[in-house]
Amino acid sequence: MIITDEMLAVLDQSSGPVGLLECIEISHPNWPRVLRYIVNSSDPMDLTHEDGQTFTYSFAPLNITRSNEEENLDQKITAAIGDVGSEIPDLVDLVLKDSVRIPPILNYRAYVIGKYDLPCTYAKGLEVIVITRDWKGTSFEAQAPGLNDSGNGEIYSASTDPSLEGFYS
Repeated sequence: MIITDEMLAVLDQSSGPVGLLECIEISHPNWPRVLRYIVNSSDPMDLTHEDGQTFTYSFAPLNITRSNEEENLDQKITAAIGDVGSEIPDLVDLVLKDSVRIPPILNYRAYVIGKYDLPCTYAKGLEVIVITRDWKGTSFEAQAPGLNDSGNGEIYSASTDPSLEGFYS
């Protein structure tokens, strides 16, 4: 990961407070709209994505926990959204009542405060694998799809492929 001057400014607070504005975007084909929430701003904000498109994010009581592994494909994010009425439970019901289960997709972005034209870090296309609801709100646990899970159904052994004999001796 390349450390930019903006990232260093977050660590060096000597010239005034600098921080990250974190946001999530959760979507599903059955939902009437995409949910876009920010953490550290009480006012709606227009944020520009990495592809140049600008969207409005609104405040929600939100807690985002990222996994410690950022340098590999196994990214994991947990987003706990406080009670924002019945909107999220109704949307979750649309996912659960569908005949074919398609997981919602969560995108995470972080912006350096004051620079909202390009995220300084993001994780896109994370599949929501666990949704929990309680009296406090709704939690989404999302992780990268099994990008390295592959196979062709063949079993390779030294008896069927002599070139593998060195691995078995």
